[in-house]
Formats: sequence, C-alpha cells, structure tokens
Amino acid sequence: MREGSLKKIIVCGAVILSLCFLGGLLAGEEFQARLLGQSAHYSSQAEKFIISIDGYSTTEEVFGLAEVLSQEGYEPFMEAFRGIVKGFVRPVGGRGVKIPIHVAHSLPTEKGRRIVLFTQRQTWDTEVQQKTDPRFTFMAFELNVDDKGKGDGKIYEQARIRITTQGIMELESYNAAPLQLWGVSLRKS
Repeated sequence: MREGSLKKIIVCGAVILSLCFLGGLLAGEEFQARLLGQSAHYSSQAEKFIISIDGYSTTEEVFGLAEVLSQEGYEPFMEAFRGIVKGFVRPVGGRGVKIPIHVAHSLPTEKGRRIVLFTQRQTWDTEVQQKTDPRFTFMAFELNVDDKGKGDGKIYEQARIRITTQGIMELESYNAAPLQLWGVSLRKS
C-alpha cells in the first residue's frame, strides 16, 4: 500500500471517529438531579429535576450571539438568545414548568466533564416572589459528572455571563448563593 493511500485511510478514519463522537453529543442526553435539602423558598414538589439536552452549542452560535450584542445591543442579543433552544429543565411536579436551555456546553475535565447550561432568569415555583437584581438576568446550571454520567452540580438563579475568545459562554458572577444539586446522573435511554 502506498504511503499516500495509508494517510488518506487514517485521515478518513479519524474523521469518521470524530463524527461518531460528535453525533453522540448532538444526539441528546437526559440527566436527573435533586436539590440538596429543602429550601424554604421551594416546595418539595420541585426537588427533583429532569435536564434534557438536545444538543450542545457550537462556537459559531456563541460567537454569533457575541456579534449581535456588540453590533446591535442588549435587546436584540436577548431575542437571539431566547431564539436558541438546546433543551429543557423540568422540575418534576413543577406544574408543567419547562425552562428552555439556550446555551449548553460540555467541557472535558480530568475526571469526566463539566456541563454548563444557560437560561433566562426565572423561577420554577410560581408561588414564591423572588427579589431580583436587574444586573443578573440569566440562570446557570452546572453539572460535574464522571465518565459514567454521575456527579453533582449547582444552580445559579441570578447570574451574569460573559463570552470567552474561545466561543464559550461562562458564568461571570452571581447574586445569590448557588443551590446545590446532588444525585446527578445520566438517564439511560
């Protein structure tokens, strides 16, 4: 076999493996999680969450949002942000509440991965009045899972975001202590 043919086979194999891996990430995942303890602000009906991720955000999508923000301003940015739906967070027993996920990242870590999800700030308990700060207009979910999809996480109910030069949306700061998630696990399909 000639050297050029072997290189083509290796490159094609690498592309196929990459597409298979990417296809797995794009196919969607579903996690379940529980709030750590019962908060005085939330009913016991909203302690368990189902987090359905249909696909992860691309750098092009995030750079597109950054471009809208820099060229057109905050309101067009929020309209574009709300126009992207990467999945939903549903509190089990939360009276039909589905919180749309607008940006989703799966970032590798030493022991697995960190999944970061961004939504518009809102509450899943309609009976509770939250004190809100207009500077913190996002909500972020952070899941830290091992290679088997098990771990823990946090919910930042009032968050600010920033976009990195690598096309990743990050949590910049938050206004209230995060809610702890435990029992995070990838649900088998």
